[in-house]
Amino acid sequence: MQNRNENIFLVSIFLLFCEINYCCADRAATWDACGCSWHDWKSWSSCTATCGGGKQERIRWVRFNDKPGCNGFEDCATNDSGWDNRICNANCENGGTIKTYGSTSAYCRCKTGTKGKCCEQIVTCGSPSTISHGTYTGTSFSYNRKITYHCNSDYNMTNPWRAVRTCSQWGYWTGSLPTCEYAVSCNSNPCKNGGICTNMLGTYRCSCSKGWTGRNCETDIQPPIYDHCPTNKAILVTTMTTNQTWTEPVFTDPHGFGIEISKNYQNSSFEFPWGKFAIQYIATKPSNGMTKECTFWITVTPHQCKPLQAPKHGAIACNGWKEQYARVCKFYCYSGYDLPPGFKPDTVINCGATGKWMPSNPFSECILMNLLPSARDVVRPTFNNCLAEKSSIAETYIRDLKRSQFNALCVDNLDFCNDRNVSITCDV
Repeated sequence: MQNRNENIFLVSIFLLFCEINYCCADRAATWDACGCSWHDWKSWSSCTATCGGGKQERIRWVRFNDKPGCNGFEDCATNDSGWDNRICNANCENGGTIKTYGSTSAYCRCKTGTKGKCCEQIVTCGSPSTISHGTYTGTSFSYNRKITYHCNSDYNMTNPWRAVRTCSQWGYWTGSLPTCEYAVSCNSNPCKNGGICTNMLGTYRCSCSKGWTGRNCETDIQPPIYDHCPTNKAILVTTMTTNQTWTEPVFTDPHGFGIEISKNYQNSSFEFPWGKFAIQYIATKPSNGMTKECTFWITVTPHQCKPLQAPKHGAIACNGWKEQYARVCKFYCYSGYDLPPGFKPDTVINCGATGKWMPSNPFSECILMNLLPSARDVVRPTFNNCLAEKSSIAETYIRDLKRSQFNALCVDNLDFCNDRNVSITCDV
């Protein structure tokens, strides 16, 4: 029982000590000596703000005895004990939330799209910019409201993803302005000469018909045309010339412009010698300078002879140029052999226009010298080895050809008449 009473006493002493400290913490040490006492608190001051967390203050005075050492407020209490303050009008508009910091200050945290000390203002973006050849719909320009742009009749929007713009929380319209371009340019029929017009944004495109080009298909690029161009002709003849005729091409212009025709044969018939001849027609269109050409070839050649065989124990040399028009050959015998009796040493064999060799019966074998009469009126060149001495045989042939009645084959073909162009066949 004694211990219980002791505990109660200790607790009572502790509570009393705490109460004294709590109630007197704002008093000066001379409070009692100066006979200090509090006046009542004055009324609260007006709130510094109508919303968003303002501040109010109030004060109180002390009474003290007029005696030495008691001269003012601080002789009775601490400076901060004579005034008090509190938060007032802690309300926010448009769903804003009051936030405090410390015990005497507060502010409004506004919802997105509102602003102001008390969140009393709704964010607006002002009137949207206008666009050329278009309008917008939408009458509210506050936060998160949208407007939609539209193009006028006959205009299309080049960037439709820009058509809708939204008022942002920062007070400006999102995105960029769209553009309206004229979309029916083809109404004025700009494409000429049968061109097909396609409307495009702000412009048009012409798909031109054949023979026309340019932005509006105004440039003529059509050359003349012909109904036909004769094919090449190759003619074998038995005479020195042949008369050939052909059907001339007929040139026209699909666009109806005039044309001029030039040709290298004035008539569609000509007496051709042996050779290869180009017949050419060129049509020129003066209005655009374009041309169309028809060229074909007429080749006239004599009939070809069958190839000659080299005589036994000998060789045959022939021209290796212009063979299709003239084939001139000469026989040569190896050393120890000679031409058969009756075959003149200067005899030249040539292919006639009929396709037959002349003379028609050349020999086929060189004769051993010891089988021939001992006396020969002409000394003729002979060769020991045809394959090894081809260049000598060729030089001899060129020399003999120039002395023969067929020397025109050299005279008229100086660039070809040489030992490199001689065709030699040896009896092996």
